[in-house]
Amino acid sequence: MMHHIEFSQEELVNITPAMKQLLNDTRSRLKGTDRRQFMAHVVLLMGKGGQRRAERELGWTRDII
Repeated sequence: MMHHIEFSQEELVNITPAMKQLLNDTRSRLKGTDRRQFMAHVVLLMGKGGQRRAERELGWTRDII
């Protein structure tokens, strides 16, 4: 059973180490389409430059997002 986690754009402005851990743990538990949709949702909430920021701060590959 997948849990739905919501983040606000404000929460993603300054990502704390605990938030980074949560985002990466969640991403690693998901597979396939669910994983890509989760990553895309996070990137969209990050706003302009979100793909580059996710790559830099979370270690995500921009090609997958």
